[in-house]
This record gives sequence, structure tokens and C-alpha cells, in this order.
Amino acid sequence: MNALYECAVMHCRLKPKRHAFNYQVFMFSVDVDEISAIAKRIPWLGHNRFNLFSLHDADHVDVGEPGGIRANLTKWLRDQGMNCPVDARIRLLTFPRVLGYGFNPVSFYYIESADGSPLLAVAEVVNTFREMKLFALDHRGADGIWHRRVAKNFYVSPFSDPGMEFDFRLGIPGENWRVNIDDYDSSGRTLLSSVSGERRALAAGRLLWYAFKYPMLSLKIIGLVHWHAFLLWLKKVPYFRKSERREAQLDVMRPHPTLKEKQP
Repeated sequence: MNALYECAVMHCRLKPKRHAFNYQVFMFSVDVDEISAIAKRIPWLGHNRFNLFSLHDADHVDVGEPGGIRANLTKWLRDQGMNCPVDARIRLLTFPRVLGYGFNPVSFYYIESADGSPLLAVAEVVNTFREMKLFALDHRGADGIWHRRVAKNFYVSPFSDPGMEFDFRLGIPGENWRVNIDDYDSSGRTLLSSVSGERRALAAGRLLWYAFKYPMLSLKIIGLVHWHAFLLWLKKVPYFRKSERREAQLDVMRPHPTLKEKQP
């Protein structure tokens, strides 16, 4: 279960103007109950502390439950009317912090029963305001892919109405792994996004090599987000201010002050 994935990330905006880009990253795939043990084994990986790379509970689901990621995710699922058995295994796929700085635009949880049977998956989406929203997927098709189309109700990009829909398709991580998250409005698909990766061993030497192969990974991700937003602005793609569509921003964790202001 514990591994690294070298991934290609692709975004392709279909309308109102076409704009596409892709880039290379790596992600951790870890059992949430084993993060501390992994960090003790790898000198340049920290858990809830500074290091070259680090994984922090605070970067993930936080509903005020003590006990870290498992306890908070379990409580959130319970609040959604979903059960996570106490002996379930929870795999987290996410980006690390690099030299203390991190930005996770999306992370994924895969929950399995003790015998390895898939139970459900959760996508955890974060915007540049550091707000967070979780989406649970409890339908798995005959192809083994978790699928759900759901109202977004979240401000992810100034160039996408938060009232659109997300269409999630999450493959189960194996030797290869792929997820697709597409945006839909009333006329159809507006944005295609995918992450496709290949499994690599989670070893000290490989992780150190990734510090050179993927330098300042977190800054690269946030930098590309802002750079391509600038390019879309140059293309005169219409945009939404965060305060304009507060009624379409619901069930948001760590809400920005604009969501707490009284509606006019």
C-alpha cells in the first residue's frame, strides 16, 4: 500500500475558450496509520514536523476530532451517513510539503475493509484560499472505478462557476493509477482534468532523488495555478469573484472570511 506515484497531471478547458496544459509531479500513497512509522524510517520525511518532505495531519480533513486523519475522516463520513469500520484500512494519496510549504489542490482517500475489499473513496479538494471540501464516492462500477457526478458548490477557480458539477472517476491504485475530474455546466463538459501515475517504491534513495527531479514541488504547483490563471485572464475568459456566488459555496471547511460576511 505504501508507495510513491510518478504522475502526469492534465487540464484542458473546453469553453468558452480552449486552454490546456500538463505537468509532471509525484504523490505519496500511504496508510494513514503508518505515516509516523514511515517517517521514522526515511530520514528526509517528517510527520507533523519540518523536513525536506513532510506530511501533516493539519493539511487534511479537520472536523475538530482529536486523533489525526483517521479520526477526522471517520467522523466526517459518519456525519454524511456513511460507515467506516474501525478495522478499515485508509489509504491517502497526496502531495507532501516541501521544506515546510505545501499546497494540495486535491488528495484522495481509498477505504478498504480488513480483508481488502473496497468500501468507498473520498476526494478532498482545496482551493488557493485554503478552503477545503470533501466528496464521498460510494458507487463502484463493473470496471472497478469509483464514480460520482455531484454539485460542486465550491469555489475552485475564478474561471469556473462554483454552481457547476464535478464528475469524478477514481481508479484504484495499483501498478498504474488514474483519476478523472471533469466540470459540467448545463450545456455539457467545460473542463477536463486527470492524474495518471505509475507506482514506485517508497524508499529513502528514491525520495531524495525526487528532491532534484521535482525541485520545489509545492511552489511549482501553486505557481502553475497562478500562471495559467493569468493566461486565461489574458484570453479574456470571464471570471467570478469569490464574493459573487456565496450562495453556491456550501459545506466548506476552513471557510474564507468572504463566506462569513452577511449577505446583502
